[in-house]
Amino acid sequence: MNLRIGFLTPTVGTFGAIREMVEISNVLVGRGHTVTIYHPDGGPCVWLPCRAGYGTIAEIPTAELDVLIGIIDWQPDLYSLMLASPAKVNAVCLMGFAPSDEMAAGLRGESKPRDRAERVLVDAMRQGMTILADSSWQTDWFRQATGYGLIGPAFGGINLTQFHPAPKTPRTKLRVIASGDPRERKGGDTVASAMEMIRATMGDKVETDTYWNRRFSQTQLVEFLQQGDVFLDGHRRAGWCNPVAEAMACGTTVVCTDIGAVRDFALRGWSAMVVPVDDPGAMADAALYALGNEGVRQRLATNGLAQIAKFDYQTVAVELETYLLGRVAGG
Repeated sequence: MNLRIGFLTPTVGTFGAIREMVEISNVLVGRGHTVTIYHPDGGPCVWLPCRAGYGTIAEIPTAELDVLIGIIDWQPDLYSLMLASPAKVNAVCLMGFAPSDEMAAGLRGESKPRDRAERVLVDAMRQGMTILADSSWQTDWFRQATGYGLIGPAFGGINLTQFHPAPKTPRTKLRVIASGDPRERKGGDTVASAMEMIRATMGDKVETDTYWNRRFSQTQLVEFLQQGDVFLDGHRRAGWCNPVAEAMACGTTVVCTDIGAVRDFALRGWSAMVVPVDDPGAMADAALYALGNEGVRQRLATNGLAQIAKFDYQTVAVELETYLLGRVAGG
């Protein structure tokens, strides 16, 4: 059965959630399904190759779809279009939130939802919509918090054709890299402080660099990640942590914070060094240990490649496809 699948999103700009949507779409199109991405102006995604078609959000009420997936948690006003969709299966995505007892109570109807996004989730369950997310910690928490049954598989992943290791250019200095994203939830201040500590300890034996705001092409991003010895990430919250997944897939040893978004692939002491949130000292200490032990770096990088390979989009998208086929067939 070939599905007609739509994605509803506020943008096709450079965001991790858009990468996931496009990569999933590419695999689904390759498997014979028709995929259309609907967003306000209907224009194409220009920063990633995308095999899906495009449409404006005004087209959704009359679109002939089997499935409509809404990636709308940062613009929940678009939820009205989900309600207007004639698709057989409507799904609302969770793309990163801060779970709490208060949120759980609101979702269960024991108290008022705290904001528009939570009200959308409550209504989506009332409407019998599917709940999707990009990592298993979110689906597991949501299922436990609500008891809701229509929860699909996590669909965060990695394009291993694009992100892969390469030989490192010989250098006299070890190289510590990071995204450099300054947004509060990204924890860039933690990373910056850790880098200062690393430089203070190692002096001219180390160099540090970030890729934020450098307008790298995807090829340049991959080359940047491939040439790192250690990648630092200080996220405070996220859904699926693309920067860590991408660095790991490029063969770089990862030091990252202990949040749900990395727990599928950054396994403490096995595939990454995992440190507390908001603790630059612990991050610096972990990085310095790895920098001082080539064998540790190689072991973590090798195990990281094996772990992240489990989340190749070619596998993840098929799991989502199987779930959606079952939902559509089941009415």
